[in-house]
Amino acid sequence: FFFNFYLLSQHNPRHHFALLQYQDRTLSFFNMVQTTSALSIFLIATGATAFAPLPSSHSINSRKATSSSPAGTAIRPIQPTAPQLSASPLEVVDETTSASDDAFANYQATEEQTTIAIKDLVVGSGYTVGESSESQLLQVKYSARLLGSKFTAKIREFDIPNMVFPTNQSRILPGLEEGLQGMKVGGKRLVKVPPNKGYGDSWYRGVVAPNSHLEFDVELKNIAQTPGEEFMMKLEQFGVERAVGAAACLAYLAVSPMLEKSGIL
Repeated sequence: FFFNFYLLSQHNPRHHFALLQYQDRTLSFFNMVQTTSALSIFLIATGATAFAPLPSSHSINSRKATSSSPAGTAIRPIQPTAPQLSASPLEVVDETTSASDDAFANYQATEEQTTIAIKDLVVGSGYTVGESSESQLLQVKYSARLLGSKFTAKIREFDIPNMVFPTNQSRILPGLEEGLQGMKVGGKRLVKVPPNKGYGDSWYRGVVAPNSHLEFDVELKNIAQTPGEEFMMKLEQFGVERAVGAAACLAYLAVSPMLEKSGIL
């Protein structure tokens, strides 16, 4: 103000021109300050929104619950639930089977080995060997090979497709009958038999040497439960064709004397 008064008091055209330039610059400065202030206020307002943290899912759910619930109803915040972990079923281990498998794997064809060893290949179903104290009629299929010998192939004389025998009557080797205990119909099992429960210290048919260890591959085909089943099993072992032939021969021998008396023969 004092500067303007001084310039006006001086009656000099150059002073008047300087005064006008000063006023223009002053107006430009104040206009720039106003524009800058307005822009700063706008940036501060928008920047606060732009850099504000995003709302969490919990707060969004709370807002939705608040807006959708009727008036006067208490709003419970939604609590995050922990994932449910399903417990895996426990594996059941058959200790008896494991023990028998270990005994089978650790079997040694030596003089010290005096107990049998078994290993189930297929567990059958139905009737079981030894479930009755009385003798049972079994139908089995089996083959055998030597253990601890250079002849590892199966013995041809022991390749039996069908054999029927009663238990508890010493019809088969003691070790083999012991190894059949607990088998179910349809089951398959490997049975290792030491010499003391096999053929002992003697030759058998010139094939099995003394003190030989044997391994039997056995399949239990059937267990007879009735006299009819026993008859059919024995007939199957004997052979249907052979049975028919034998019956025809017996019938001829019975009828031939009568035919001779009547003059037919």
